[in-house]
Amino acid sequence: MVTISEVLADRTAKTWEKTVTDMNNVDETFANARDLGYTRLNYSRITAVGKLSEDYDSVDIYKTQVQSNGKLAIGLRDTSESEKVLDLSKYEEALNALKQQTDPEGYQKEQEEKKKQEEENLLAMTAEKLNIQVYMTKGNKQVLIGDSTAEKGTKEREAIDAMLSGKYQATKGDYYIKITRNEDTTTRNEEVSYALQVKMGDNVKHDYVATEQVSEDTKNKTESKIPLTTSSSGSLSSVNALEIQATKYQATAQMLEVGYQNMANIYSKNSKF
Repeated sequence: MVTISEVLADRTAKTWEKTVTDMNNVDETFANARDLGYTRLNYSRITAVGKLSEDYDSVDIYKTQVQSNGKLAIGLRDTSESEKVLDLSKYEEALNALKQQTDPEGYQKEQEEKKKQEEENLLAMTAEKLNIQVYMTKGNKQVLIGDSTAEKGTKEREAIDAMLSGKYQATKGDYYIKITRNEDTTTRNEEVSYALQVKMGDNVKHDYVATEQVSEDTKNKTESKIPLTTSSSGSLSSVNALEIQATKYQATAQMLEVGYQNMANIYSKNSKF
């Protein structure tokens, strides 16, 4: 599992830590997104350490307020509890050096194929098990602006690739980051831990790190709704709105049924037949 010490390795910025509580699937909405704080050029960097748990947890949504115009970088790294602890990087380096000496043409071809794979999917090397979508609030709505699952060449794919490579030209506003499993490489119930990071610039003064705790529903293996919530604009969450609407329809149906029964009784009493 990704740890805070790994995320903050070799950093001199002042660190601030907090915990945030996960939502189960039915409550995972933009209105209930975990607020990670603000991202500001060469000042604050935000990180979320979390996981998609095995039960009732297929999506995580985070929010950050971008307070500067400029190049925005988003990093995402995944691991799993089943991964081996043994670090083979030194052996890989030695093997690569040997390949360069004994088969330089083969090594060059291998590196070109690896680079091509990275260009096709920038998440392939760091977060192969995950998908990432980025939304921005525009006119009180969350609009999709970046999507790792979008077709190559679309504006959503180009935007997320720019974010993952640190070249996205962002404007001030509220951004939402949605993380889901890549079901091409994982199963729906596979637990995947990850570290998400958002920054602008390289000389930040403050690191804000949020560690996600699993929801009570995940612990208890249940599916329940949280109490009535509203978004920052005062509107109801979609789950609550649907629930209220269903309740109203049920009440209306009951009223119509009672009214029909009353009319039937009145007609029966006044009928001469």
